[in-house]
Amino acid sequence: MKAASTLFAICVLTLSLFGLVMQYSVSPAGESWRFLSRQILGCGLGLGAAFGVAFLTRYSWLSRSAWLLLGVAVVLLVLVLLPLPFCHRANGAQRWFKLFGFQFQPSDFAKLALLLALARYAAEARLEMTTFTRGVLIPGALMGVVLGLIFVEPDWGTALMLGVVGAVVLLVAGVRWRYFAPPMVAALVLVGCLVAYDPTRFDRVYSYLHVEETRQDTGHQVWQSWIALGAGGWTGVGFDRSTQKRFVPESHTDFIFAVVGEEFGYAGAVGVVLLYVTLFGCGAYIAWNASDPFGTFLATGITFLLGLQALFNIAVVSGAIPNKGLSLPFISYGGSNLLVLLVAAGALLRVARAAVEPVREEAAAATAPFTHVPLSHLA
Repeated sequence: MKAASTLFAICVLTLSLFGLVMQYSVSPAGESWRFLSRQILGCGLGLGAAFGVAFLTRYSWLSRSAWLLLGVAVVLLVLVLLPLPFCHRANGAQRWFKLFGFQFQPSDFAKLALLLALARYAAEARLEMTTFTRGVLIPGALMGVVLGLIFVEPDWGTALMLGVVGAVVLLVAGVRWRYFAPPMVAALVLVGCLVAYDPTRFDRVYSYLHVEETRQDTGHQVWQSWIALGAGGWTGVGFDRSTQKRFVPESHTDFIFAVVGEEFGYAGAVGVVLLYVTLFGCGAYIAWNASDPFGTFLATGITFLLGLQALFNIAVVSGAIPNKGLSLPFISYGGSNLLVLLVAAGALLRVARAAVEPVREEAAAATAPFTHVPLSHLA
């Protein structure tokens, strides 16, 4: 467990530091410090908070704070939709609070809050998760409130990705497929219908299927991304020598992986992918060997949150799936996203530490009256 948690921490630190390097590279000429300083601030605050959660926080606090944090997240998601002076709207979406020159995205905070709540609920009801009411209906309603508020911002990519992560947590908690499959199919059909009748999303799907035909319009991002990835070759053009970063829209956020591929080539891109694969493997190992059900479910959620967000982002940049507008964890620009993901990483490390610490009464009480056997012991 110590080896897995150490390797996980190394991957997170490496990706975060590499993200700072890439933000310097993609920043517009003359504005490098403005972008980089904000990213450094987010990274510094995130690392400090992650350290506090991992090493200074009582393990039982993670479970006890779940409902409070979820309530705060729901309130913030409602507030951001209101016509308030500090609610910022951009590109047809209202997703941000803007105060004192800084922006914060409530949906980032909601990701971790929802995973904490699902983990606590599943741990407390784990002997009843095989029933439809306790396994699907109640947690489904819980997820529906959060995902619905994110969906109407609109932020379809985050809502769908978080829905998949939540579904994985419920399946690990013991939900039966015969209860789980029908609501999932219904949700997918609903999303498909909404995409078909939403011009913006429909155009994204069409451009995904016809990139060359739409390269001057909706397919412009992916087309320019392909050029950047191809220009990098095997070893890249060199750090800060990218020419495509001037043409790839959102090169500092959603499409930063294209610049990584151009500057560091195929070798650099594969190296980044391997870091995410290693991070995912370590997270899965920690979840498998967690000391209690809550730790297993929380570590599973955080691991899949990081892994799927990285997978979806890289898939979008390479043109494997339609554009979903998801950032690359720890590397893309965005202070609130980086801060929350680092805190989530700290929570996963806290789960790992709890597995090797002596059993304490407060930790045992968090999941009472049930006892727990680590998943690895059942294999």
